[in-house]
Amino acid sequence: MGKMLDIPEFVDREKEIKELKAVLSGRPNFVYFVYGPINSGKTALLMKVFEELPVDYKVFYINFRARHVGEFTDLLKVLFEVKYGSKRKKIPGIVKEFLKAGAKVVEKFKGIPIPEKVFDYLFVDSRKVEDVFRYLEDIFEEIVRRGYRPVFVLDEMQVIKEIVNKAGRSVLSELFNFAVRMTKETHLCHCLCATSDCLFIEEVYSNARLEGRAEYLLVDDLKKEEAIEVYEAFGVEDKKLVWDYIGGKIGDMIKLFERKKRGYSEREALERMLRDEVARLESLLRALKYSPLKVSVRGSIIEVKARKFKEGLKIFKEKEEVLAREVEEPILLGGVQENILFYNPLEGTVRPQSRLLWKAIREVIGDE
Repeated sequence: MGKMLDIPEFVDREKEIKELKAVLSGRPNFVYFVYGPINSGKTALLMKVFEELPVDYKVFYINFRARHVGEFTDLLKVLFEVKYGSKRKKIPGIVKEFLKAGAKVVEKFKGIPIPEKVFDYLFVDSRKVEDVFRYLEDIFEEIVRRGYRPVFVLDEMQVIKEIVNKAGRSVLSELFNFAVRMTKETHLCHCLCATSDCLFIEEVYSNARLEGRAEYLLVDDLKKEEAIEVYEAFGVEDKKLVWDYIGGKIGDMIKLFERKKRGYSEREALERMLRDEVARLESLLRALKYSPLKVSVRGSIIEVKARKFKEGLKIFKEKEEVLAREVEEPILLGGVQENILFYNPLEGTVRPQSRLLWKAIREVIGDE
């Protein structure tokens, strides 16, 4: 086995970094949705860009997977960083206090600073969703007045799509309206929304409220030339073999690296990773014999049983990527729900979530 290198802290994505920096350098005009397959490096890319922004940018990063969000009051806990013991200060005082701290943006602002008394007011009466967004807008206005550029980042925002306030209104819809106001209407604050849920992106893409107000950035698995360069950084010996198994999936590169550290050869590690995916797929098919997948197609609930699902996956026997219209809707939706398939609604294509999973599908389907 060759010399093992340290795992790279970040896989360079020059094109995506340049694109995001260009977006953030101008006046806010659109809500930007950053999407892509699982483990393609979306969050790492965002963090890298934020770390390299000039000091006049103030990034507020909200990750909805950071804690359980089941209702509106949970959402408040994620959105805000409560300053306990603080009096009900006015906005200028609040902004002055946290700007004076001068800490690294990504480390410091994991929520919007809010005095305890103001938070309690919003928390007790969660019907006042409009007050939440009024407060946020006031904060961003004050930041801009002081010569800084606010950036509002919502990661894994599909988590909150079922949440409503006490008045029964969709919080996600209100959040979209707020993001449009901050960008397209007032040009006050950049808004970036990241997700690995491609069905959520389809919902967003077809949302009439966002038409002409949103743009989409795909953070995909690496192309072959890019992946080969990263293999070098990972100390890969047999690049042809590794590409055949995992392609440009960043997450799988890290898994391979970790298994090599434990003493496995590249081929042994790759075979074990493949066996894991085969076992996961076979386990799903066994479960579907007794409990079919339930997917909603135009309001009707369709059941997808094991035989039907397996039959539907045969389209990937020869091709890694196909047009969405070639895949039956229940198979597509079920495959996405189970993290088997990646659907790109903007390009109208479908493929397995990883090269490794593609190999597993072909092995499980066999010669049928």
